[in-house]
Amino acid sequence: MRTAVSTRDGILVTRQGAHPVSHVVGRRSEGPAAIDPSGRTVVTAEGVLIDVATGTRRQGLRGEDLLPTAVFSPDGRYLAAADTQGRLTLWDAGAQHRIAVLAVADSTVERPALAFSADGSLLAASRDDGSVRVWETASPRLEGTTLPAGDGPVLAIGFTPGARELHIATGHLPLRTTQLMPNSAAADVCAGAGGGATRAEWHRYLPGVPYRQTC
Repeated sequence: MRTAVSTRDGILVTRQGAHPVSHVVGRRSEGPAAIDPSGRTVVTAEGVLIDVATGTRRQGLRGEDLLPTAVFSPDGRYLAAADTQGRLTLWDAGAQHRIAVLAVADSTVERPALAFSADGSLLAASRDDGSVRVWETASPRLEGTTLPAGDGPVLAIGFTPGARELHIATGHLPLRTTQLMPNSAAADVCAGAGGGATRAEWHRYLPGVPYRQTC
């Protein structure tokens, strides 16, 4: 695992483990927004991609404002970036093609917590009211699902293996868990509604449509 942090000399990239190795890339004024899962590429707040091994630089994420935070998907397919105006965008991992604008400016927190599921199929981002929105990366232009607000600003989020659950940490509650599996969500909805529609309710609201059980 590698981490990237800003220092007065540039971006300090550290390979952690039994024999840690660190070196500096980038310029003094640059800060990191993300480092890819392989530890080979750092994305700066200005949208510059730096090759950790060679120091080679190339511009990406064109058209975005400064990026206080970004995250690569663990499978190496995507890059999600949040700029200082609150805009959230989804890119290819090379940061050359913007796939979708997930949230427009001022529609979310300035520095949201971001997380992909292990297979890159889901992306979660916190909002300023303590809620979390989840998108399917295969259908990024569809509105994401909003999970209810918690007890304050979200500090960190993360998916469990298989993306069955989402862990959410806040300043007041170290961890809360939200179920993401469709069957579990449907069961929760049915329980909250007191069960499915009765035959009488079905025929009242859906006349002419054959009755079927909904829960």
